[in-house]
Amino acid sequence: MPPNPSANSPQLASTVTDLSASGKSGPSSQDLESAFALFWAESQKLEAQQTTLQEKINLLSNELQQSNQRLAILLNAIPAGVVLLEKNIVLLHNPAILQFLPSLAIGQAFDTPKAWAPSIAPNEFVIESTDKEVSNKRQTIQLIRIDEGERSFIQIQDITANIALHQKSQQENRLAAMGKMAAGIAHQFRTPLATALLYSSHLCDENLDPKLLPEFARRIRKQLLDLEKLSQEMLRFISNKTSKTTLVPAAQIIHEAETAIRPLFDEKKVVLQLHLEIAQDLMINADQKSLTNALIAILENALQISIEKQTVNLDAKREGKNLLINIADQGPGIAAEMLASLFEPFASTHANGTGLGLSIAKNAIESHRGSIAANSSKTGASFVITLPCISSQ
Repeated sequence: MPPNPSANSPQLASTVTDLSASGKSGPSSQDLESAFALFWAESQKLEAQQTTLQEKINLLSNELQQSNQRLAILLNAIPAGVVLLEKNIVLLHNPAILQFLPSLAIGQAFDTPKAWAPSIAPNEFVIESTDKEVSNKRQTIQLIRIDEGERSFIQIQDITANIALHQKSQQENRLAAMGKMAAGIAHQFRTPLATALLYSSHLCDENLDPKLLPEFARRIRKQLLDLEKLSQEMLRFISNKTSKTTLVPAAQIIHEAETAIRPLFDEKKVVLQLHLEIAQDLMINADQKSLTNALIAILENALQISIEKQTVNLDAKREGKNLLINIADQGPGIAAEMLASLFEPFASTHANGTGLGLSIAKNAIESHRGSIAANSSKTGASFVITLPCISSQ
């Protein structure tokens, strides 16, 4: 049906109305010519408007097509894998995603393969390559998912090199710290070694009372054990690599550390209190022994500065994707000049301490993508540990 020009032209509509109201039996030829002239003029205007509108539509269509082409070029150039989902069905993906999901196809439902093992941090997975020609068969990837209504955007990238670089940096920092503390190492070894040499020289004395032989032998053994402990801690500080990680309940790690250290608290008559506000299914992907030893080292540090009837509190709770552990004592606090270098090797205020316990604990926590910070006040010191965690459900 052709358009009605009178609907868009007040002038034409007025002419038609006048003709209808005139009461004449039929319009004159002059009236018809005037009406058709107006009709033609309005039709020309409408046709011009439609032409202009179509040109704008064509222009916008071309711009949209060019934009989609640029987007496709950009998407294909991204080294990370990208997937667009609608109701969890694959709508679009770039070629890079096929290195992680070779069988991914448009129209299928998206799901993470069962062969992907969870890594230490949330949204990270470890892939074991079966390709014999690949030198590094262990690959760590990060999956980021953004949901907006029924649509979802997924990005998958290989972070193996980043992790290796981070570990190498940590290793170099530890070696640099050991180099700077060479004098401290000599001092740490010199005292027990000199003491052992002194007692061993007494054993060579022919006039030594035989009753003193067992006592001197015991003292020599103690100094040698101290040397062995120091050398072991130094090796742990330098290497400090996590072994294969497994999903472990966070509460289990805390309770194991408590079980190991509580006899020492009872012996010194210091109270150890636990306040756990975490679910039983809260898990940490961790080297269990390494993290347990880190907690023991921090609790042992708190015990050393505590006196009888004082309390050491261990609080644990979840904040977002992290587990927060706070270990607080009621001791004299940490001196400001000591606070800045607390986690450096051989930084110890205890006469019998090696100064490596907190350094080893810090390295163990950071190797699990966590962090540790120390705070001090007149009412005592506290250590705040942050570790990435997930729920088993």
